[in-house]
Amino acid sequence: MALKNLISIDDLSRSEIETLFSEADDIRRFPGEFGNALAGKIVFTLFCQPSTRTRLSFESAAYRLGARVLSVCDMHSTRQGLGESLLDTTRMAGYYSDALVARHADHGVMEQIKDTLDVPLINAGEGLARHPTQTLIDLYTAREHFDTLDGLRVGLVGGLRYSRAVKSLLVGLGQFRDVELHAVDAASEADEGTPLPADLAAAARRPIHLHDSVQAMLGHVDLLYVVRVQREMFSDVALYQRQLEKCRVHRALLAKAPPWLAVMHCLPRTDELDTDVDPTPQNKYFLQAAYGVPLRMAVLRRYMTQPQGGASGSGNGVGARGMMAADALSRRAIDVLSNDELSLAW
Repeated sequence: MALKNLISIDDLSRSEIETLFSEADDIRRFPGEFGNALAGKIVFTLFCQPSTRTRLSFESAAYRLGARVLSVCDMHSTRQGLGESLLDTTRMAGYYSDALVARHADHGVMEQIKDTLDVPLINAGEGLARHPTQTLIDLYTAREHFDTLDGLRVGLVGGLRYSRAVKSLLVGLGQFRDVELHAVDAASEADEGTPLPADLAAAARRPIHLHDSVQAMLGHVDLLYVVRVQREMFSDVALYQRQLEKCRVHRALLAKAPPWLAVMHCLPRTDELDTDVDPTPQNKYFLQAAYGVPLRMAVLRRYMTQPQGGASGSGNGVGARGMMAADALSRRAIDVLSNDELSLAW
């Protein structure tokens, strides 16, 4: 059944998250079944902040489902420079498309945007707290590596208090049982020495164990989730270097890690994640970025496909058969079909 809007990861239950995972599995296994799933539909991507992976993977996802794309990625190309409001702009986007994918710097703006629309709204990153499709990708990548998210020991590293990806991930992890949270937080001069802010604690809904460095945390975690140490938050270069050093992940450090450790990063990276980690088996961040396409394909189908006879369908029969394949084949059965990684070849 089609859903209305995806504004926050907590709009989804655990069951709905796992259904999207099953559909992403299905898309990866049977990509040819989905080429016309959104034929005749238009996706509008409106990015009021810069983006590489999120915008391009959403647009790739739409094209791979047979939809067409209208895109605004430079607000200087719109009439907002002449005083047109954001909400008038989004109202027009809704008239011209079947779904709006939007990114904006201001927290809470998605609730205002949705009231201008009669089509689904998908939040592609908002303020400092919400990024639901990134969280779906992060959870899916971890599940692929560990086979479960229950009982996972997660270490968060970098400028955590300034990262919407981290805050959204904490909310998403709250859907799973017995997850243990650890953190190495890089704070600017304004925040150095202060506790983790209330919004991080509220998002986590469970204790976060703080460590002085990644090295000190390494033996306590299964997954390192690294984000940028945001240079733009620091005016003191020496403090930035100190905070960066305690967060740096590099190959020599990983030599002391357990063999099952996974390293993820929502990207872009800077010096907090060394390129010498790229060829190691712990590197899951490029795979994580690649999973953005099938996950966002699954999201677009779920939010843009109208119910037909009690089930979602593309209207052409082929897409409906693809959707039902995930129900017919359990994840275990899919694994039995092949010992290889599920294909990333589109």
